[in-house]
Amino acid sequence: MRIPVSPSSVGRTLLAIAALVSLFPPFASAQPETVLDRNLPAAQDSLDLQPVIYSFKERFTYGLNPDSTWYGTLGHFRQLYPDSTWAAKLSEISNEQGTLAWQTSQDMLALVVLYDQTGDLWFLRWLERYCEAVIAARDDLSGKKDCEGLLLPGWGSSRYGDSKRKVYLVHSGLILEPILEYALRAAKLPDRSAADDEKLKKLVEHCRETLLWHDSQLDPESPPGEAVYLSGGEEPERRHAWQPFNRQNVLARDFYLLFQLTGDETYRERSRKLYTFFRDHIERTPSDAYVWEYEQPRFVQGPPKVIVCEDVSHASYSIEPVVHACRDGFVFEPADLHRFARTFTKYIHLGNGILQTSIGCRPSFSPMLTERFYAWLPLAQADPHVYWLLRRFLMHNVEKPQPLAIAYLIAYRPKGMAGVDTRVH
Repeated sequence: MRIPVSPSSVGRTLLAIAALVSLFPPFASAQPETVLDRNLPAAQDSLDLQPVIYSFKERFTYGLNPDSTWYGTLGHFRQLYPDSTWAAKLSEISNEQGTLAWQTSQDMLALVVLYDQTGDLWFLRWLERYCEAVIAARDDLSGKKDCEGLLLPGWGSSRYGDSKRKVYLVHSGLILEPILEYALRAAKLPDRSAADDEKLKKLVEHCRETLLWHDSQLDPESPPGEAVYLSGGEEPERRHAWQPFNRQNVLARDFYLLFQLTGDETYRERSRKLYTFFRDHIERTPSDAYVWEYEQPRFVQGPPKVIVCEDVSHASYSIEPVVHACRDGFVFEPADLHRFARTFTKYIHLGNGILQTSIGCRPSFSPMLTERFYAWLPLAQADPHVYWLLRRFLMHNVEKPQPLAIAYLIAYRPKGMAGVDTRVH
């Protein structure tokens, strides 16, 4: 249970945290970033930060010193991920172990981001090849049956739960997002032929089929003005529970993209209701930041009261679609983007470059969750400190960043960064 925090206890908490963090000298950095000592949690429920700090320092030594003018640039991306790498990955398209959903989709999003940043058709052409291969690999189009012997319009996996091959809502959402993003951009290319338009139309139709197939999981008793999916047959032990926020939000983004591609207002309305469900179940803290849980209990009434905060990895999947909504002024506003940025700077960042793996509540650290720290970079649009913290963390600890990590470093770098070559190499 969360302990109520009074103003005086907040002060004592901050002093205690500051004293503990100060025991550890700042990590060496090529960048003069005063922000590293600026942010401390405003209302943690536990002062037991020592295990978190020691675990972080044991895992991350800030020992790498790459060329700061090269790291996180387009040249760096091309060096790490040349054509041969994309060709190899393309030949391995599969979601049997969830790879297509959790890894390949994120690589495809990197191509989307870098196409937007550069206008280089190299990124769009590779993205096109991936989209075609992914659709061709859909179970009903490739002859793969689920555990009940059915050919379904999704990408099944036997990795989870009872090891029975099933199509998961979150997998569909993640896989479709970069395909829909591609379609939105391809439709705007000049000199398109009738054959190109027909091909793109079929691609979008396949996406629509998959999204609407999951309608059977919609809760008919969703809260007024909201939409929420049930777990259903995906997880028999929680058949009647609501899907976690990260799974829902990616569907909200997909439906908004589908609306942009088709002009069908019913898809925009579905997106609005899904985003509204998340907005109405997050808690605004005294620090004017947002915290939330992994999922919303189905039968809990009243205003949101977060007891166990979400982890940084799953939360990053919840955040990515919301960043777009904030930008578009759709359900969320620019002020909300600043509040989500404060989730990172005031709760995830404990001070002195030390990051925890919970978005608030009780401090925690789990090494397996740290690979998604980079996914919070889009929040640098609201607060450049997010960029400085994460760029420094990645540059000094991650020798080979993920494609999407580099894409985000390029896309969200603050203009005129002092001491760093801001050109796109």
